[in-house]
Order: sequence, then C-alpha cells, then structure tokens
Amino acid sequence: MAIRVLGSYSDILRRRGSVRFVIAGWFARLSRSTTGIGTVLLVSAASGSYAIAGAVSGAIVVGIALSGWLWARAVDARGQTAVATISLAASVVAATALALSVVLGAPTWTWFVSAFLVGATSVDFGTLTRARWSAILGRPSERHTALALESVADESVYVIGPPLVTVLAALVSPLFGFATGVVIALLGGIALVLQRSTAPPLVRHEGGRPARSGLLPRGVLGVLPIYAGVGLLFASVDVSAVGISREQGIPFLAGVIVACFAFGSALSGFLFGPLSAHWPTGRRVLVATLAFAVVVPTMLLVHDVVILSLVIFAAGLATSPVLISSISLIETRTERHRLTEALTWPSVGLAVGITLGATLTGIAIDAAGGYAGYLVAALGAIVVGVFGILGALVDRRSTPAPEPELQTQH
Repeated sequence: MAIRVLGSYSDILRRRGSVRFVIAGWFARLSRSTTGIGTVLLVSAASGSYAIAGAVSGAIVVGIALSGWLWARAVDARGQTAVATISLAASVVAATALALSVVLGAPTWTWFVSAFLVGATSVDFGTLTRARWSAILGRPSERHTALALESVADESVYVIGPPLVTVLAALVSPLFGFATGVVIALLGGIALVLQRSTAPPLVRHEGGRPARSGLLPRGVLGVLPIYAGVGLLFASVDVSAVGISREQGIPFLAGVIVACFAFGSALSGFLFGPLSAHWPTGRRVLVATLAFAVVVPTMLLVHDVVILSLVIFAAGLATSPVLISSISLIETRTERHRLTEALTWPSVGLAVGITLGATLTGIAIDAAGGYAGYLVAALGAIVVGVFGILGALVDRRSTPAPEPELQTQH
C-alpha cells in the first residue's frame, strides 16, 4: 500500500515546476491557519471575551465568503499573476489595520471592519495551486491524487501554524504570533506569483471573449452545505481549543489540540487520495460523509484533555476525505473556463460554516465552558451526513460536464 501511495504522488511531482509551486503555495496559504486563531488570541487578550474574539475572527471569513469568488472570477479572466499581486498588497494593509486597531484600543467596531477587510482582500492560494495541477495533469485519477496532495498541504499548515502562533503568543506576545503568520504567507505568495511558467493559461471562447455563464459553476451547489458543515467543525475546534487551554491554565494547549486535529486530517488525506483515485465520485462522497457523521459527535463525550486529543485526532482522520471527495466531484463536473471560481466556492461554504460556528461556539463557551463548544461540531456532523447522502444520490444521476470548444491564451 505504501508503494502505491508514494508512487502516485511521485508520478505527479515529476511534472516540471510542480515541486516549486507546491512549496510556494504551502507557505502562501499559511495565513489561512494562523489568522483565525491568531485573531482569537489577540482579541481575547484585549477584550477578555471569547464571544467577541470568535465574532471578530468570524468577520474574516465573512469577507472571504463575500469576495472570494469574485477574486476567483478575476483570476479566470485576468490570470493568477496580476490578481494575486493586488490581493497580497491589499491583504497586508488590512492585516496591519486589524492588528493596530486591537493593540491600540480602537473602538470595537473597527476590529470588525478591519477583520472583514482581511478576508475580503484574500485570494485562496490553495485554489491557485489546485488550478495549476488541473492545467498540467490530463487523467482524472492524477488530478484526484493532486487534489488530495493539496488537501494534505491545507491540513499540514494547521499542524504547524496554530502551534507556532500560540507558542509565539505565549513567549512573546499575541501580536507577534499574529504578525508572523502574515509575513510568512506574504513571502510564499510572492514566490508563487513569480512562477509564471506553471500558471494556468487563460481559457476563452473563440473570438477572444472570456467564457462566462450563470451564477454558480456546474457541480458546486450540491456540495456547499457539506463544506458549511465542515466549517462548523473547524470553528468549534479552534475556538474551543482556546477556551479549554485558558481553563486549564496552559496557553500553548490550544495549538496542540488544533495540531492533533490537523495531523489526523493530513494523514488520512495523504492515504485517501491515491487509494480512492479510481472510486466513483459518488462512492467517495458517501463513504467520507457517513464516516464524518459518525466520528465527530464523539467529541461531546470527552472531558479529559489527553483523551480529547485522541478523539480530536480521530475527527481529523474523518475530515480530510470529506474535503477531498467533495472538491474532486466539483473538479470533474465543472466547466474548464470557470475552474478557479469553482474551486474557490468550497472556501465560501467553509467560510459560512466558520462564521456561524465561531459565533455559536463563543456563546456556548461563555455560557457553559470550553467543552460546550463541541456542540457546534456535532451540529456540523449532522449537516455533512445528511447532505453527503443527498449528494451521492444526485451524483448517481449526473454526468460529467461536457468540455466546451475553447482556446487557451498565455
């Protein structure tokens, strides 16, 4: 099995330039794992309220939800280089405004405005690297494996990012932890932007007009609730970890808990991608979502930190297959000229779930303590299970999107 898994990844990583853009994309997406928990640490230290901290963190993902798909449309129309450069500059300004408004004691409403702008100016660099894979790989099984590799990259930044931020916040200051994630992501984004040779070509109809149709790309709508449900889990894990660590008097514990979750998800994603590459898309979605719905609610049964870490790890194992199978379904169903946009909509679904989940989790913690936040995770499991079954049933009656007559331009 190990040979099969490693061989699948080795095959795709032999493509010219792939290793370089994978590494750059990993660093570029680090802020997605550090900004949320960094904001919670920064705001909770300044305000003393987890509800406010969770809500401010939620404002970031509201910005992502409202503008992420617009950035993606711009990428499809104008290319990665120009759009990502503008996004990087704007997001650094917004992050600086958020940090200063909290540290300098500006009115609370400015925290929300600047947090919203952090999300609204953010391009999803994970989506940009996924689009690069789709452009250079021809076979669906190879693209599924590449999407699994990208999901492992997504999860691995959560293994490293949150512990890094929480340790720096404890040893130096919450501001230093927050800023470190922003700077590292900026450098990674610049490195990816400079790699123009692997950037996907623009896809246009004959006549030179950008291809465009409808509000949502094909295949997206049915899986958005699944991503929203996973977003509820993400918010619950992040905010509850901070609450539990404060209750235990161990500041860095939050990073450890989040890392256990992310490590489990990264491990399962690494194995699930190649091993399920030849499964029907509907079977992948069904198996993954049912496992998620069964495993995640067990977090409610645990009130010991050590056992909780193991259960959180198991919940992570159940999470990555959901994300991989769902985005693989989107990739096989969507029109090629809207690929970047289609691959961005899952982030919108996650953002909706995280926004709602962060607020609900903060309220639950303020009312009943850190462990109560996992009620929100259980709610997410129900959503994922229900819509996973519905999605698998619908997929059995669907056919892949036909390829339109297109031209490519560099």
